[in-house]
Amino acid sequence: MANNKHADIVIVGMGAVGAILARELAEAGFTVLGMEKGPYYRSDDFWTKFDELRYSTRSEMSPTMDTDPVTWRPSAGTPAQVLPWAVGPQPLNPLWMPPSVGVGGGSIHWAGWAWRQLEEDFRQRSEWAERHGEEAFPEGSRVVDWPISYDDLEPYYDRVEYETGVSGKAGNLDGELQDGGNPFEAPRKRPYPFPPLRPSASNQLFVDACKGLGYHPFAPPVAIISEDWGERKACVYCGFCRDYGCHVGAKTNTLDTMMPRALATGNLELLTNCRVQRVNVDAQGLARSVSYTDAKGERHEVSGDLVILSAYSLENTRLMLVSGLNRNGMVGKRFMIHNYNWFSGTLPKETHAYAGPAAAGWAIDDTNPYAEDRDGANFLGGTPLMYFSGDVQPIEAATVLMPPDVPMWGKRYKEWLRHGYRRLFGMYSQMATLPSEANFVDLDPKVKDPWGQPALRITHDWYDNDRKAALWIRQVKHGIAREMGAEKTWEAPLLPPYHVTTHDMGTHVMGEDPGESVVDPYCRSHEVPNLFLVGGGAFPTYNGYNPTLTIQAITFWVADHIKRET
Repeated sequence: MANNKHADIVIVGMGAVGAILARELAEAGFTVLGMEKGPYYRSDDFWTKFDELRYSTRSEMSPTMDTDPVTWRPSAGTPAQVLPWAVGPQPLNPLWMPPSVGVGGGSIHWAGWAWRQLEEDFRQRSEWAERHGEEAFPEGSRVVDWPISYDDLEPYYDRVEYETGVSGKAGNLDGELQDGGNPFEAPRKRPYPFPPLRPSASNQLFVDACKGLGYHPFAPPVAIISEDWGERKACVYCGFCRDYGCHVGAKTNTLDTMMPRALATGNLELLTNCRVQRVNVDAQGLARSVSYTDAKGERHEVSGDLVILSAYSLENTRLMLVSGLNRNGMVGKRFMIHNYNWFSGTLPKETHAYAGPAAAGWAIDDTNPYAEDRDGANFLGGTPLMYFSGDVQPIEAATVLMPPDVPMWGKRYKEWLRHGYRRLFGMYSQMATLPSEANFVDLDPKVKDPWGQPALRITHDWYDNDRKAALWIRQVKHGIAREMGAEKTWEAPLLPPYHVTTHDMGTHVMGEDPGESVVDPYCRSHEVPNLFLVGGGAFPTYNGYNPTLTIQAITFWVADHIKRET
């Protein structure tokens, strides 16, 4: 095994997190080696993106079970199986595997919702104990306060929004509520850099229904620019957004916003199509190198004074486990995901659900955990509720979004395609599981990847708090659908069949106590002082918002810390 490269900093994973770190640290003068198991995409790659079968149905840019197997079991002591819905092309696939391989990662094909967390989300334990009493916490739950606050991250939220491009309408400027924005959002220093996207074609029906029910609809924050910005063009509402790269550069991704400047420094060397296998720690307990396999199958080792794992949460954790770095037993604990509670329906008039991005639909946040009106909410948690009537292509509409009483062949199937698809709408929410002892990840003792490394094993099931939350938000959606005049509605199961969601948080959580967490508030490993783990895995608790903006704000926070302290 050759060790032929050395840098000040080795970064593993060049996606939504790693590309930011690479730019920030390379511009600060550090030499950086960026490791990525996928390719370096070019802008031209996305001019031919309009292929639903390739990119959405078959998940072209995401890892698959033949290269990145993951197993699942509902509880410890039960046999695990390879995730059945993530093996090969699955036209009825309810979800896909974790975000993509390749420079830019999941930021290339995400839907683009760019929420900040609420102030209260950073002190979740204290807030819920005060509001509901200690007896409200289910047995085995591990709800805590974060070791950092909203005020710590507010300048970094602002930085992500202005450096990468986020469109929206502010709801709270320095404590002053703003008409038309989210009245529940945390105070922000500046408006969004771009105005909201043009709303979905049938959006006004959702807005009117919500207002009629006393809710406060608003245009949600979206990492898709609504106006031209330099070489990036404003959204053209093509309808191929989720699961697709953006052919005009409107959708924010770190491939476009971070990598050109990082490479221009001359301080960054990229090693693409290189799969990191292990972090190597020396006798002094310091991370000195990483071992990897290149595209030819040859093994190498590169060294650095500092090592950062900035891949997806589950991959960061798998690398820690295969490297034997779990002295306190906390690596893999507190696995948390979202229950999306998909809700679909048809309206009397055409909705043009195939046009524009999904994130152009408006939202309400009256259903967050801290809103005053929570009638019937006998659970911990909450979620925004988003109108979903855009970016729905034909294969998806003809498979996973069909009503359960419509057959997938024959006359009634054709009638659905003629009538139903043209009038389709949806509502979408994200109830988060609680951190608990029961949900965790570790290494599978039997299943291995093609390089001989153990697969990650997920132990996860849905519990009573999840069921109550799902039932409550379903009732809210039914009320809105009735007010909209829906002809027909149907929904996903209360407790879904999936156990990985592309919003998988926890497993290398941050905290002050080295016995109860994996990293400190700056994402530095408690066990290995020159090793950082950055990403959604550091979340000690979860909420109903898409995590990417918070993950990227934390990334800038960590980068500033490294520049100060290294």
